[in-house]
Amino acid sequence: MKIHNKLDWLEALRGIAAILVVLTHARYFMFNTVNWDKAEEFLRPGAMGVDLFFIISGFIMAYSTKNSDGSPSYAKTFAIKRFARIWPVYVVMTVCWIGAEQNIFTYFSSTENIVLFLKSIFFFPTSINNQPYFGAVLPLGWTLEFEMYFYAIFCLSLFFKKWRWPVLFTWMIATVMLLPMLQESNQSFDVIKNFSFSFTYLNLMSNPIILEFLAGVAIGLLYLQDWAKIKNPIIAYHLLSLSIAFTIWFSYSRVSDFHGPTKWGSALAMTVLVIAIASKTIKFYIPPVLVWLGSISFSLYLSHTITQHYFGVIMLKLGMEPHMHTWGYIFITTVTAISVAAVVHRYLEKALSEYIRNKLLTLLIGHKKSQHSDQGYAATTIVAEK
Repeated sequence: MKIHNKLDWLEALRGIAAILVVLTHARYFMFNTVNWDKAEEFLRPGAMGVDLFFIISGFIMAYSTKNSDGSPSYAKTFAIKRFARIWPVYVVMTVCWIGAEQNIFTYFSSTENIVLFLKSIFFFPTSINNQPYFGAVLPLGWTLEFEMYFYAIFCLSLFFKKWRWPVLFTWMIATVMLLPMLQESNQSFDVIKNFSFSFTYLNLMSNPIILEFLAGVAIGLLYLQDWAKIKNPIIAYHLLSLSIAFTIWFSYSRVSDFHGPTKWGSALAMTVLVIAIASKTIKFYIPPVLVWLGSISFSLYLSHTITQHYFGVIMLKLGMEPHMHTWGYIFITTVTAISVAAVVHRYLEKALSEYIRNKLLTLLIGHKKSQHSDQGYAATTIVAEK
């Protein structure tokens, strides 16, 4: 099939999602001030960037593995790329977060803390008391726990070749629908619902937010169909405008105010679907800065709260605490977070991930470079409100 446009629009969405989440965390600078209500009104809905990232992640996985041959080599390569892209940088940023919050040596002198750290960096929920966050040491890590679970099931589905999509959808839907029935008589699509499984990972597997990944996969599969297009450009523009307007209204008017496939995720999935299909008919102008922001979105996700923390430390040492509760402060910390993320992306994310990926490919596959393209798109990254 022919793809009429590059996927710059998808990268731009990642950039937008990342900035939305940075801003939703920055609103806490206004806490206990006269501007708090406005900050809540305008910045809190930015947490929907998490749902957008999940949908994009599903789309990318469907798109980038469209040529999968179902071989063990392909599945191993897929798993290594996903792991190497996320895990090394996540570990480093988790340690940096610990250092920002307390003395690292004191932290690791506790056996309990070491166990908590190990569970966190290997994406295992440490608590079920505050779903869907699950108590990761790096608070933003809860989204990666869902991401890595999705990647694991997606990787296993590759072995089923032509049956991989039915297997993937059946497994994901069944765990979300049936696991809760072990505890209760019916399923709840509320992502904060606690089913209190003693084996904590079951709480993650049964959380309905997972359905947002499947929505992205479905959109990706539809996008790859030649017949799925809007022939009339005028209609495409109208549908595009209406879907974006609806999502903005849906989120900022508080019709919906939290994560989940029946809340922010529903409107966002509709918008991504319309953008994807419309992109096959009309040519978008995508500002290069948004594409660039998308390329560093994982680093921005992992590092922005650390940047915000240390910026605040410096301000306090300079005796400038009153200036930390202004809109200008949100602006300067956001710009700084983007600059720091660019450095992290260049010298940590790319260099470290590529090094570990090549080492693992050499060790487990027997060659230094993957035989299967990622279509130029990195593992989708997610940030979250906590």
